[in-house]
Formats: sequence, structure tokens, C-alpha cells
Amino acid sequence: MSVRFFMVLILTLVAILALFIVLLATDTALSVWHQLGEAPIWMQLGYALVLAVVSMCAMLLVWKWLRPKKAGQRPRKPRQLSSESLQEALLASAAEGVDVEGALDELREQRRRQGSAEVHIAVFGEVSKGKSSLVNALLPDARVDSDPRAGTTSRIEHYQWTSETGDRIVITDLPGFNLADDTEIVNEARRAHLVVFLCDGDLAGSEAEQFRRLQQLGKPTIIALNKLDRYGVAEAASIIDNISKQTEVPKKDIVRISTGGREDVVRMLTDGSKTTVTLERDADIGSLRKAIQRHLDENLALMEELRDTAVLLLATEKLEAARDEHREKEAARLVNAYSKRAVVGAMAAVAPGSDLVIQGVLATRLIQSLCELYNASVKEVQIESFLKLAGGKVRNMSAITLAIAGNALKAFPGFGTLSGGVLHAVAYGLIFDSLGRAAAQTLASRGELRPYPAAEAFEDLLRENLASGAGRFAKLAVSQETGDQTS
Repeated sequence: MSVRFFMVLILTLVAILALFIVLLATDTALSVWHQLGEAPIWMQLGYALVLAVVSMCAMLLVWKWLRPKKAGQRPRKPRQLSSESLQEALLASAAEGVDVEGALDELREQRRRQGSAEVHIAVFGEVSKGKSSLVNALLPDARVDSDPRAGTTSRIEHYQWTSETGDRIVITDLPGFNLADDTEIVNEARRAHLVVFLCDGDLAGSEAEQFRRLQQLGKPTIIALNKLDRYGVAEAASIIDNISKQTEVPKKDIVRISTGGREDVVRMLTDGSKTTVTLERDADIGSLRKAIQRHLDENLALMEELRDTAVLLLATEKLEAARDEHREKEAARLVNAYSKRAVVGAMAAVAPGSDLVIQGVLATRLIQSLCELYNASVKEVQIESFLKLAGGKVRNMSAITLAIAGNALKAFPGFGTLSGGVLHAVAYGLIFDSLGRAAAQTLASRGELRPYPAAEAFEDLLRENLASGAGRFAKLAVSQETGDQTS
């Protein structure tokens, strides 16, 4: 009995069974409908209610099972943070050749700060909000340059301060968010115990966005409302109320201050002309000092714990970034090496085929090597599926690939009409280069080899690589050909 006959028999039996079930369900439904027609109204309503509830529950379950996931929504492994696990990861990464200095620097700085028993406070805010003037007010002898023009602070500076209770405090003066790359600025907040966010009015635009980023760090934060002399009591209270509602920061952690310093003021003269006068304003930061001291008295142990966890996370992220960079470089090296082998192998072939088949041992080894690099378990069937899909896309583009390869060879005088083996060698180089890069990109972004997305990426990369990569592989093929002829 053939397999086809057996399948037809199974399908026939399934169809008969389905028809029987439909007839039985119809008969039962009609019987129930007839009996309900003679039942009391309360029973009819109750039965309808039960049917509605069951139907809604079924629809809800189907929707939850079948609804598509949002783009970019990928399950993340829970991050287990501990000094021991990080140390193990550092040792393993260093053994693999990963540059772990960035992560080690974070841990060294953390140990230094722990040993010094210092409390680190980071002062944040946009340009011209008075950060440097605030440091001047806190530390009169710090000699911090303060200027009414925007952008006086262009780098991160640290200053010592001893509080009234003897706490050793380090004030970190940071560039304005809109003046520099804010990655390192935010990282400094992660290393600090406490954040002081300086503003001079309601938070809006980029200021509100940057504050939300700081809030995500989970750090104790004080909002210092500068230039209090500009506002009356009622107006200042309204601004504090708005900021508290917008940021969910308690009002006791929103303080009114005046950092003093110099300010340019435009004045109208009696003759109608204008003049700019630089005024010296007195500092008034008593409320900020009290708020800082309150946090030191009430939350120092918690701030220390939050700081240590944040630095541990920062060191882990730097290690992961270093590992990603290392893998990217190693992947590029592997792809380049296998692409060269593909060119050399095609040149050595006695009678290269007209079809660009890439489902060979060399391609399989390339994908296996990349999966090992990214610590991704892969089954042979996944590699075969990816290579089969990629092979289909190559066959659709074979004429274009060969034409580009031929044009690249014309750049070498006397070699524009070489044998088909040289032409195919250039094409193989292009294919393997795109194949490896597509696999590496998929492994880096998804953590596993997904055949269909990898094949789609391969097609895109091959199209992009045709013009830019053809010359490189043509040069390799020509050098291999002339070397063979010389020998």
C-alpha cells in the first residue's frame, strides 16, 4: 500500500468523522432550542447568559494565544547581579580575549569610594541653570569658574565638601545635558549616592525627558528650584506643586534656592535705549543643605546599597558591551577567512558548476563557528534550513551576481575575460561574505539562529555587498589565478 493511498484514506475518515460531529451537534442544538422555547423565561435568560459568558471566555483565550507580539518584544533572561557572578564572567571573558578593562575600572573605582567613606552627590541640569554657581555656593574655596554665558562647565569635575555633621561629601559638577554626550553624564549619576537636579521653573521638553531618565536609575533625588527671587511665594508654591505632580517627587525634596553668582540683566534707560548690566546675586542654599543632610541622616545605608547595585549593573553592562564588540570583531574575522577559502576553493575546482550552490561543508562550518562564538546552541536542521533558504535567494540573483563579478574583473587589465572559474570565485566570495554577516547579525540580535530572518538579512546584505565587495574578491581571485599560473 503506497503512502499516498494511506494519506487519502486517513483524510477520508477524518472528513466522515467531522461530518458526523457536525450532524450530531446540529441535532442537539435544535433539540435544546425546542425545549428552551417551552421553558420559563428565567431559564431562557439564564441559558443565554451562560452561553454569552462561555463564548466571551473562549474568545479571550483565543485572542491571548494568537495575538502577535509587538515589534522588538523579545523575552529577556532575568539579570542575576552579584559580585561573585560578575567576577566569574570577567575571568571567563578575559580568557576569551575580551577587553574587560572598562568593567574592571568601574569595580576599582567602587572599591576606592567605599574605602574613602565618601558620599558622592551629582549635580545635574541644563546649561545656564546655575550648576557651577551652586558648587561655588556650597564650596566657596573651590574656585569653580562661573559665567552667565552658556556652557562654562565642559567636563566632569569633582569637589570635596564636609557637612556640618562631619560627613565627607564629593560634589560632582557635570556638563549641561544639551552640551555633551550624556552617556557618561548619566553613568556618573549611577555611581553617585544622591542626585541634585537643578532647574529654574517647570520641567518641559528636554529637561523633563532627562529627568525621567534619571528617575529610571532609582536614585534618591532632590530637585533644586533655582533663582527663587524671580518668583513670589504663591507662584513658587504653584511651580513646586506642578513639578511634584509631574515627577512624583515629594514636595519635601523640591527646594527653593538661589545659587548667587553673576547674571546679565537688560535695563531700559530713560532715553529709551537698552543696556546690559551684570549683577552679583547673593546665594541662598540653606534649604538644599538641610535636604541633603536629611537624606544622609535617614537614608545613607539605603543610598550605599543602591549605589553599589547601580555600579555593579554598570560594570556588567560595560562587560557585555565589550563582549559584543569582541564577538563582532571575531565574527568579521571568521567571515573574512571563510570567504577567502570559498574563493580559493572555487579557483581550485576543475569544472565549477553554473549554479551557485552554497549548501556545502564550508558554509556549514562557517555557521557552526559563528554559533559557537555567540554561545548559541544550534541544530543541524536549522543550519540546513538557513542554507536552503539562502540558496534559493542566490539562484534568484545568480545572473546579477555573476554580472557584478564580471564587471569587477574588468578593473584588472588583461583579466576581464578570464575563465568561468575566476568569475564564479568572485561570486562565491560575495555569497559567503553576505552569508556569514547575515548569520552573525541574527545571532547578535536574537541570540539564536533563526533561518527565515537570517535568510532575509542575507538577501539584503548580498544586494548591498555586490558593488562594494566585488572588487575586493576580484582582486583576491586575480592574485590567486596569477599565483597559480606563475607556479
